[in-house]
Amino acid sequence: MILPVISDIHGNLSALERVLEKIDSDRILCCGDIVGYYTQPNECIGKLRQLKAISVTGNHDLACVTGDVHGFNPYAKEAMDWTKKVIKDRNIEFLRNLKRKIQIKINDVNIMMVHGSPRDPISEYIFPSTSDSTLKSFLESENADILIMGHTHTPFIRKFGDKLVFNPGSIGQPRDGDSRASFACLDVPANEVKIYRIKYDIDKVVTAIGDEKLPSFLGERLYDGI
Repeated sequence: MILPVISDIHGNLSALERVLEKIDSDRILCCGDIVGYYTQPNECIGKLRQLKAISVTGNHDLACVTGDVHGFNPYAKEAMDWTKKVIKDRNIEFLRNLKRKIQIKINDVNIMMVHGSPRDPISEYIFPSTSDSTLKSFLESENADILIMGHTHTPFIRKFGDKLVFNPGSIGQPRDGDSRASFACLDVPANEVKIYRIKYDIDKVVTAIGDEKLPSFLGERLYDGI
């Protein structure tokens, strides 16, 4: 079974649609942050609803529901204020119902998915530099064979024997110096994962940002993947 894994879409429909063109699966996992930063939150949620994607909640998803933007930088806060004005009630309800942790069992393989980390599912950043001991402790505490995390917008893969930890990177706002949308495909039986990158129309996103008078920096950063 090959499971596509996506994360951190952030209302970037242009990137999401390009990735979905490359995915051939009736089951998709999402590590959260469907909304925030960019201008098509309703359309992105609509795509995931249509595909019946399995998603956890991210910090931007939660902020859209609660209005709590504590810890957000000024750009993120302004974008979230805008998002809350345009989000439809049915999509707020969708976000409200997302869980902070999801565990899936496939052929005796326990898969744990969170946005941040198992000990702080919403806010903790787990980077590629995180120690082996920390990642192993997460696997042990969750009794997981595979742990999937998002939030950093930075893809990585770490293996510990027959255990696997990875971040698929960000679809909507990569921050690893590569402007292409990032996603992963998980081969459950083989216990292997591969990261994929794909170009999309950044100019289209930047134009929409200008049309909605959101901070221009949000578009400029997409060209550099920062």
